Amino acid sequence: MENAYDYIVVGGGTAGPVVATRLTENPENSVVILEAGKENIKEAMNYVNGVGQMWAEDTNWGFMSTPQKGLNGRKLMQPRGKVMGGSAAINIGSWSRGTAINYNSWNIADWDWETILKWYLKIENSDRGANEFRGADGPMKLETTPEGTYMTQIFKQACLELGLGATEDLNAENNEGFDVWQCIYKNGTRHNTIHNYLNGARLRSNLSIETEAFVSKVIIENGKAVGVEYFKDGKYQTIKANKEVILCTGTFATPKILMLSGIGPAAYLESLNIKVHKDLPGVGENLADHLRTDIGVTAPDGVGVSLRANAEDPKQLEEWRKTGYGPLSVLENTSASFFKSSPDVPVADLELMFNINAPVEWGKEPTKNAGYHIDIGLVQPKSKGTLHLASADPKDSLLINPNYLSDKEDIQLYIKGIRKALEFFNSKALKPFTDHSTITLSIDSTDAEIEDYIRNRAESIYHPVGTAKMGNDDDPLAVVNNKLQVRGIEKLRIADASVIPNLISGHTMAPTVLIAERAADFIRKI
Repeated sequence: MENAYDYIVVGGGTAGPVVATRLTENPENSVVILEAGKENIKEAMNYVNGVGQMWAEDTNWGFMSTPQKGLNGRKLMQPRGKVMGGSAAINIGSWSRGTAINYNSWNIADWDWETILKWYLKIENSDRGANEFRGADGPMKLETTPEGTYMTQIFKQACLELGLGATEDLNAENNEGFDVWQCIYKNGTRHNTIHNYLNGARLRSNLSIETEAFVSKVIIENGKAVGVEYFKDGKYQTIKANKEVILCTGTFATPKILMLSGIGPAAYLESLNIKVHKDLPGVGENLADHLRTDIGVTAPDGVGVSLRANAEDPKQLEEWRKTGYGPLSVLENTSASFFKSSPDVPVADLELMFNINAPVEWGKEPTKNAGYHIDIGLVQPKSKGTLHLASADPKDSLLINPNYLSDKEDIQLYIKGIRKALEFFNSKALKPFTDHSTITLSIDSTDAEIEDYIRNRAESIYHPVGTAKMGNDDDPLAVVNNKLQVRGIEKLRIADASVIPNLISGHTMAPTVLIAERAADFIRKI
C-alpha cells in the first residue's frame, strides 16, 4: 500500500467531517478523509433557497429506487449529496432530533434518551438558548425559521383551531404540536458540518482530504480492516489504516462498500463471486424511509412565494450576497406539526410540513406561480426494504428497494394523515386562501380515492436508514454493536445513518451528527 494513516474516514458528507475533526484534535493521530465528490464551490448551495441543488447532476448521485409495487410501479428519486458536506449540502436543513421514546425503543445500551440528550446538549449551538433540552455552546449553529412569515402564522392558527396545538420546541422531549423549524443556517447561509466542524480543522497538519476519491472496498486481511481501495485520477489506489477504517458513506453507499468488501449475506455475495470475509445477513436489509405526499394550491394573487422567481431575480441574489437576507434567505418549508394518529400510539407517527410555496413535483423545476402546500409525512412506517448490488462492479448501479407501503397498516395510517391535512383547507384560518378547484381531494373523498392519490403522488422525504443497523448480540440483523464496530471484523467502524435501527419521529440529519460525535468518542476512549 502506497500511503498510511492512523484513521481512514470514508465519506466527507455529514458524519465524516465530524469524525475527522474530533480525531485530529489529538495531534498524534493522522487522519485522511476520502470523498467521492468535489469541494463545494457552488454559491447556490449556500443560500437557504438553494435546495434545488438536490437535483443537480454534479452534486447528486442520482439514485433511483426500483419500481415500487406500493406506489403503482413508480420509481422514486433517492438523491444523495455527491459533494463535500454530502446530503446536508443539498437538503432543506431542518434539525429535528426525534423524541425520547424513539431512542429508548431501540433498547440498546448507552443509546437511551438520557445519554443521547447529553450529547445533543454538547452538539447544539441553538439561537433559542440553553435549557434542559437544548444546547447553546456546541459547534452546530442552529437558526430558528422566522415565525413572522405571514402564511406561517396562518398555519399556526389552523393547527390551534384543529386541535393539534403548538409546542415551544420541536426538539423537546415530546415534539407534538406546531413549531417553526430550526435549521442549519446562520444569517441566511447554510452551515453544515463542513462549516461547523471541518473548516476549523483544515489547517491541521495531521489531516488530509482527498476529493474525487471513489472508495470501492475495504481491504480485509485475517478478519481485520487494514486499508481501503479507491479510484482517483483514472486508476485504483490503496491506503493503509494503522488503527481503524470508519465508514461514513450513508445508508446506500455503506452497505454497498461492505458487500463489495466481502461483508454481508454470504450466499448472496457468493452468487456475485465476491469472496466472503464475514457473513452478516443484516447488511443491506432493514431499509426504512419517510414518505411524503403533498396537497396544495397555486395562488397567482401573491399568496406565498415563488422559489423559481426568487432564484432568477438578480436583485434578490445581490441582496443575499450583501446582507445574507432577502427572499433567498427564506425557507419555504417553514414549519411542521408532528402528531399521533390516535391517543393509543406511543409516539407521533404522522407529520404535517407547512410550505409557503406552490406545490412542486419533486425533481422538476419549481413553478413561477405562488401558493402554498402541506406535506403529509409518514414518520413511523412499518414497511421495510432492501439495498442490493446490481453486480460486483463498484461503478455499477444499486438496487434500492424501500418497499414503500408494503405493510397494510402504513396505508391505513397514511389515509388518516391525508384526512387531517384536508381539514386544514376548510379551517377558518386557511379557507380564505384556498381555491378548492385546484385541490384533487376533499374532505368528502373516499378512502379508496385517497389511497389512489397517495400511491400515485407520494415521494420520499429522503431519510433512508437502517441498512447496517446497530443492535444487540441476539439481533440476527445487527451489523454493528453499540460502539458502532462491525461485528466480526476488527478495526472497522460505521458512523452514519445506516446504523439507525428504526426511523425516528423527526428527520435524520441531527441523529447522524450525534452518531458521528459518539463514534469519535468511542475511538478516543480505546
